[in-house]
Amino acid sequence: MPRVATVLPLSLFAFAAVTLGAESPLAPLARLEGHCWQGEFAEGGSWDKHCFAWAYEGQVLRDTHVVTGKRGPYGGETLYRFDAATKRIVYHYFDATGGYSEGAVIPAESELGFPEERYQEGAQVRVLRTTWRFDGDDRYSAVTEEQRDGRWVEAWRVVYSKEAAQ
Repeated sequence: MPRVATVLPLSLFAFAAVTLGAESPLAPLARLEGHCWQGEFAEGGSWDKHCFAWAYEGQVLRDTHVVTGKRGPYGGETLYRFDAATKRIVYHYFDATGGYSEGAVIPAESELGFPEERYQEGAQVRVLRTTWRFDGDDRYSAVTEEQRDGRWVEAWRVVYSKEAAQ
């Protein structure tokens, strides 16, 4: 709930806090905010949709996602925040199956890297890494690799497109 002393409506404050420039530690994620992005898994027959919105007065970016088709239905939520102790953007992911992971986001020109993470669902642990590469303002490809037998192999690939504003 917005504080009474807030002059701007919460959505404008969050937008202003992040889009004012590089002084916001979450600025590398700003292009995602306020949009839903959808793509089909490379093998076909399954779709993933992510919707991004600022939360907590722009201190957190919330990403809710839903998978449909052969791989679904299931969904999850990721919360991105700046960790002052490590001076990095970090994330916390939770999904509908009880799975959980967390890690860092490494921004680079036109991409976001998600280095090695441990995704845990019950007793099963998967070691993953992901790269999102942006192609202009309305497309990005996400490639996730999994460590198997000491080497990295592609686990899945999705090309996302920004959906038109509703």
